[in-house]
Parts: sequence; C-alpha cells; structure tokens
Amino acid sequence: MKKLGLLACVLALPILAGCSYGITPVPDGGLYSSVKYPSYYPGVTNEGRGSKEGTSSAMGIVALIAVGDASVETAAANGGISKIKTCSHKTTKILGGLYWKFETIVTGE
Repeated sequence: MKKLGLLACVLALPILAGCSYGITPVPDGGLYSSVKYPSYYPGVTNEGRGSKEGTSSAMGIVALIAVGDASVETAAANGGISKIKTCSHKTTKILGGLYWKFETIVTGE
C-alpha cells in the first residue's frame, strides 16, 4: 500500500507542478504541448520580421531543476541584433512539466 501511495505522489508531481508556472496566454496540454505565441516587449517596433533571428532558452526538469537564460537581451545578442523588430516565445512541455522548455525568439537588424 505504501508503494502505491508513493507511486501516486510521483505521478501527480509533474501534473501539479504545472500550476506553479502561472497563467499562460496559450493552451497547455497535460501530456504534451508545443506552442509558439507573440510577446509584447518594450522597444519592439513590430515593423515586420527582421532579416536576423536570435534565440535564447531555459529548461526545467520535474519542476525541481531549472537552468538557462531566456531573456530578450540574450536572444538579441545571440542573433547579432541591435534593433528588435519582433519578439515571440515558444513553450514545450512533456507530461505537465516533467520536462519543460521556454524559448524566446527575436528578429531584427
């Protein structure tokens, strides 16, 4: 019986950990989701897609470990961009947060 209770807790952890990420502006699947959505960042001109693209990312495992730098500034630096035209994000989650990746994508000149 103890093993069954422990198994239930382990299986519930990724599902319940999804609540700790806050409200997302896009649909979020319990088993798998991979969704790209726009971001509104101060200084972004939204004058159409730029010729250069830069990305940055952060990831988490079992809602216990999280590493990375998904900032807009890092994405711009990675793409050699000084004037950001568009900014968007992409989230990928497996089993409600067992594995989670957050990406920032910027375009510009």
